[in-house]
Amino acid sequence: MTFVEINSGICGFKTRVSVRKSDHRTVSILIDTDCPNIKKVAGKITSVKPLRELFCRLHETETYIALLSGIAHPACLVPAGVLKGIEVEAGLALPKDGYIRVTP
Repeated sequence: MTFVEINSGICGFKTRVSVRKSDHRTVSILIDTDCPNIKKVAGKITSVKPLRELFCRLHETETYIALLSGIAHPACLVPAGVLKGIEVEAGLALPKDGYIRVTP
């Protein structure tokens, strides 16, 4: 199982994502979040096929389509964090932290 913790920044909301292989072609996704917007749509994305999800255009992924109505702004980090968890659980990337540093 792969766990991803997302601290979205100035909004202060934290999101925890659990991704688990269901079979060799599917992963299940569980999103637990403090964000009221993401919370409303988290149940829309419960499983995906990683090879389809990670090798199509970003705006065509089930993750972005499902979470789109919940993200308050286009710079929300939650969809990227969910996709990273899918990638790691599917064995298509090694687990390594990434980050965005913002300096005024």
